[in-house]
Amino acid sequence: MTVSRRRRRLMALGAIVLVGAVVTVWWIVAVFAGVWPFDGRLAWRFTPLWAALVAAFTLAAALTAVHLAVLLAQDVPPRPTRRELAGLGEVERARRIRDYRRAGLKGLVVGNDGRTSTSQLQVAIWTLALAFGLLMLIVVGRTPNCPLPAGAPFQGDCPLDDMRGISFASLLGRDFRWEYLFLLGWPLALAITAKRQVYKALDSINEVNEAHGVDVPAGTPAALETDTAARVKAPPTDANEVGWVAGLRQAISDDHGRLALMDAQYFLFTVITIGYFLLQLVTHPREGLPEIPATLIVLMGVSGGGYLSGKLLDPVDVKGDQKLPSPTPPGA
Repeated sequence: MTVSRRRRRLMALGAIVLVGAVVTVWWIVAVFAGVWPFDGRLAWRFTPLWAALVAAFTLAAALTAVHLAVLLAQDVPPRPTRRELAGLGEVERARRIRDYRRAGLKGLVVGNDGRTSTSQLQVAIWTLALAFGLLMLIVVGRTPNCPLPAGAPFQGDCPLDDMRGISFASLLGRDFRWEYLFLLGWPLALAITAKRQVYKALDSINEVNEAHGVDVPAGTPAALETDTAARVKAPPTDANEVGWVAGLRQAISDDHGRLALMDAQYFLFTVITIGYFLLQLVTHPREGLPEIPATLIVLMGVSGGGYLSGKLLDPVDVKGDQKLPSPTPPGA
C-alpha cells in the first residue's frame, strides 16, 4: 500500500469519526442545554421519515468506517486497471482480481474464488435490513422535549401524533415474530451448507490430482496453469469481473458467467421480501418489525431449497465445463 493511498484512507476514516463525534455532541448539547443558533433547547420528535434517514446514515457511516479500518489493517492494492491486467499473465491476473475483490468488507460476500457468493450475499442483505430496522425503531418517536412546555424558549418540531409512551419492546411486537428466525437463519444455513459442499468437492479433486502427481490446490490461481479439474472455482481473469456491477451479475450467474436460474430466483425473491419489509417498516412503525406474509416466506424457502439442491448436485459447476473431469475420488 502506498503512503499516499494509506494517508487518504486515514483522512477519510478520521473525517467520518470527527463528523460523527461533532454531530453527536452538538445534538446532546442542543437538546439538553441549548446552543447556537437556537435560543433555547431543541425540541425535535423523530418522525418515521427522520428515523429512517438517521438509521440509514448511521448504518452507512458505520459500515464505511469499518471498511476503511479493515483496508488500513491489510496490505490492499488499488483497484486493478485494464492496462495493468493486460500486462500480467493468467495466474497473476486471477490472483490480482481475487485479492482486490476480497479486500475490506467486500470479502464478507466474495468467496475464495473472487466471485460474489449468492448465499453469503443473502445473509449480508438480511443482516443489514434487520440492523436498519432495529436502529429505526430505537430512534423513531424519541426526544425528551416533546410536547413543548407553554412559553418555553424551545425551537423545533413536535408532531401531534408523536408515538409518545410507546416502548422499544412494544415496537418490536408484543408477540415475537418467529419468521425472522427463518428469514435470517435459512440463508445462513444455506450459506454454510453450500460452502461445505464446495470445500468437499475441491478436496475430492485434490485427492484425484495427488494420485496423478499433480500437487496444485484446486480453485487457486495456480490451478489455471494445469489442464485438470483443479481449474474449477479458480478466480476470474477477465477485467470485466471487477466492480459492483460485476458483483451483482455474479450473484445470479454461474462460474462461467451464464445466467443461473436457481441463483437468480433465490436472489429475486429475497429482494422482493426485503422491499416489502422496508416499506412496511417505514410506513407503519407503530407495528414494530412487520409481519411477513406467508407467501413470501414460502417463496424464499422454495427458491432457497432449489438453490441448495443445485449446490448438492454440482457444487463447483464442474459439469458446466465438459472439458474437465468430474471430481470423483479414487476408488469411488
